[in-house]
Amino acid sequence: MRWVRLVLGVLAGIPLLAGCSAVAATAPRCGDTERLGLVAQTVPSAGYVPCVAGLAAGWRSSGFTAQNGSTRFDLVSDRAPGYPVTVALRPSCGSTAGATPIPPRTPGGRTYLTLASIDPRYAGTMYDQFPGGCVSYRFDFARGPHIALMAQLAAAVGFVPRAQLRLRLRALLGVDPG
Repeated sequence: MRWVRLVLGVLAGIPLLAGCSAVAATAPRCGDTERLGLVAQTVPSAGYVPCVAGLAAGWRSSGFTAQNGSTRFDLVSDRAPGYPVTVALRPSCGSTAGATPIPPRTPGGRTYLTLASIDPRYAGTMYDQFPGGCVSYRFDFARGPHIALMAQLAAAVGFVPRAQLRLRLRALLGVDPG
């Protein structure tokens, strides 16, 4: 019954988002509790929910899609025209064999980097793996600006722990999502 109330509460907010197509097409910010609740429902096992923590000048988000089993959105930089970064939340990363571990971005998680090429373009996939979920980032940047773009990408995406989101939803909607 609690989840039914939560779903109804989140669904009640969706028409408000649909009225502003520019807002609905963008990824949720880390403080956007209702939309984060929607993302959390797409991968119920995920210990963390990805969100836009902040975008550097020249970056924007687009193409937000939340569906059963995954959430996807693009991050676009004006310094990488035609090459959006595709960010996707799924229940698992699949195989990370051959990927290089890099410092983790979530407590208790692991972060990996796989490069498809380094010259003439710096392209590949970064993975944030955590209990019950994985966020992948497919990127393709020109050499040169790729160093700054990778740092800006890492700073752009944040994570809200599912337990914290549950408390925020309870306070906002007056329901206990369980």
